[in-house]
Amino acid sequence: MIYYKDSEIVIRDVENKDVVNLFSWSIDQEINKHDPKPLPKDTKSLMKECENYCRRFEDEIITSPIEKRKYKYFLIEDAEGNSIGFVNFFSIDKEKKQGEMGVIIGDKRYWQRGLGYTSVKAVIDYIFNHMDIERIYIETGENNIPAINLFNKLHFEKCGEYLEDEDFKFIVMEKKR
Repeated sequence: MIYYKDSEIVIRDVENKDVVNLFSWSIDQEINKHDPKPLPKDTKSLMKECENYCRRFEDEIITSPIEKRKYKYFLIEDAEGNSIGFVNFFSIDKEKKQGEMGVIIGDKRYWQRGLGYTSVKAVIDYIFNHMDIERIYIETGENNIPAINLFNKLHFEKCGEYLEDEDFKFIVMEKKR
């Protein structure tokens, strides 16, 4: 399904072929510099991370029925059909009518071009107009100024913060329908 299209980007459903880019972006040190999760440091840990990632991708994204998914990718492509990033919507709680959002522009050639804003705005519009969701929230590191600025621009409001392992402070922001 295509969720959004303009002269620069297309936002579509994730497909099997996307797992390579998604995994590559998940272990890229520069892309993940504001995330406290440890990245693989050697071949053995890289292989284990890849196996786990691919298994979860297959089980939770590709083969899981859409109505039962608690994790949704909105893949972003450029005008030529190259994958450049994604918006994800996860930890979907149907009872509370909420879920968490994230965004990655994995192709660094597209950084600082406003595509994160356009993509997230389009996905928010889709979620609020086509899913039974009342609240979207994000959790990001306090030093992730690009993400904080992006979500401020999209009218998310800070609603909390917490420490992880006493060294990493998360900022929580939300947007309600």
